Formats: sequence, structure tokens, C-alpha cells
Amino acid sequence: MTDKQKILEYLKYKGISKNKFYIKTGLSVGFLDSGKSLGVDKLRDILDIYHDLNPAWFLPGDGPMLKYNDELNEKEEQYIRSINIADLIERIGELSVQLGAQINENKHLHETNQRLLAQIDDLKKEKHD
Repeated sequence: MTDKQKILEYLKYKGISKNKFYIKTGLSVGFLDSGKSLGVDKLRDILDIYHDLNPAWFLPGDGPMLKYNDELNEKEEQYIRSINIADLIERIGELSVQLGAQINENKHLHETNQRLLAQIDDLKKEKHD
């Protein structure tokens, strides 16, 4: 089985369409259907996106298709530890202030539009009189 056939098997197993795969990886449409070799750089890109795909599976006869859950959980825990909760809270506060300002601006613009529409109606009435 070629590397590309293995990717196709993985996609089928996970219920991922080729089209979704191409969009997510940025690889050209038809990439999986042409040639035999993935290339190391493209394989790295794929593994960066599909974290449960076991890189050892691509070596002849080495390992299962999917990584074990313990390996995934360890990576997820490392990622969560790297997130600074205080920074996230601060960013949420900043976005909340921006949202409030945009809501106020939208209200003001809505009121202005209503006033202008009323003026247009008045002008139309004056013209017809």
C-alpha cells in the first residue's frame, strides 16, 4: 500500500472527504490520486493537521493507523498548559469593549437612517403637494 493509499484509508476511516482534506491541508485537488509518494514535507503538513494519524504507520509494517489516546491526551495537556488564562481573559475583555462600541455605533446609525428616511418621506410629500 502506498503512502497516498494509506491517507485515503485514513480519510475513509475518519469519514473525511477528499475535498475537505484538500481544503484543510491546502494540497491541490487530485493530489492523492496522482503519483505514489507523498514527500516528507507534505507528510509533515498532514501530520500537523491530523494529530491522531500515527507517523510510524507510514513505515513498512510499523504501528497502527491511529495514535493511542494517551499520546493524544499528553499533547492536549501540553497545549492547555501553554495557554495563559489571564491573557485570554484580558483579550475577552478587550473584545467585549469593542463589541459594546460597535453595538452603540449600530444603534446610532440605525437612528440616523430612520431620521433620514423620515426626511426623504417628507421631501417626497412636499414635492407632490
